[in-house]
Amino acid sequence: MPVPSNVLVYEYFTGGGFPKGDLPADLAAEALGMLWALVADFHSWGAVRTISALDPRFEERIPGLNRMTLPADEVVRVTPDEHEEVFLSLLNRCDAALVIAPETDGILSGLSAQVESAGISLLGSSPLATALAGDKDACSRIFCGANLPAPETRISGFESVQSVVKETGFPLVLKPLDGIGSEGVCLVAGPADFPEALAKIRQATSHDRILLQSYVSGVHASVSLVAAEGRCLPLSLNRQLIKPGIPFKSRGSVVPFSHRKAGYAMDLACSAVNQIPGIRGYVGVDIVITDDSIQLIEINPRLTTSYIGLRQVMRVHPAGLL
Repeated sequence: MPVPSNVLVYEYFTGGGFPKGDLPADLAAEALGMLWALVADFHSWGAVRTISALDPRFEERIPGLNRMTLPADEVVRVTPDEHEEVFLSLLNRCDAALVIAPETDGILSGLSAQVESAGISLLGSSPLATALAGDKDACSRIFCGANLPAPETRISGFESVQSVVKETGFPLVLKPLDGIGSEGVCLVAGPADFPEALAKIRQATSHDRILLQSYVSGVHASVSLVAAEGRCLPLSLNRQLIKPGIPFKSRGSVVPFSHRKAGYAMDLACSAVNQIPGIRGYVGVDIVITDDSIQLIEINPRLTTSYIGLRQVMRVHPAGLL
């Protein structure tokens, strides 16, 4: 039997990407949940040897969690000061890498480029596809160019946003150009909401421009799928438990989600993903389902938290599929 190849399973935040200091509770739980689920699936699959990295702050936070109990074959200790150096050194020891990281400030696309530069297989989207999908303005223009249903979208600087709104009206959603989850996403019902919403967005982004979208009232959902060179395999429709506000608040997801429009939602998600060359691996597509339509919101070119629930109901082994 041949020796299994080494696969680096690297989650950015658990791998030392959080700055020094206290860990934000929600992000820490989601990051650890995705890492744990993924390395556990590779372990149970048994066809490869996995290597990962763990910030000791996660060990201190969660009783019983340490480098010995995380179900990877090898877990390297990493601190915020050394996470970039450790990531590069692990790439040199592996044959493939699967990276989970935020699109914010090009983090995911940058790490993906480093994987390709190391000359090993990237189990995910190309750096260019990641950058394109992670740019919410570019994504919206791609949807529009392909005549796919999506909210009306505009871009504005912080100082000119109120004048732009005179042309779009209320209610509307303000959000950063990139980011993860509901971070910095705000529902603005009228002029009085601007100061609080703009303050929240400034905290969430380093960009000097923001995205304005018409607000779509409906059921928040997502489609989980696997893509590979123009092919697309939808895996599930998921209900996103999101409460609109300043900011939006995410309460997790229900996987799978039964809905009469599930088939159309999956077809639409695949149509959207197929517009981006180089998109590969696990992808999440956020949508809103209304009474008479489905609106595309954004594409997440990476593993999402829905995977934690999805892996428990899949009929094929998720690690093998990836």
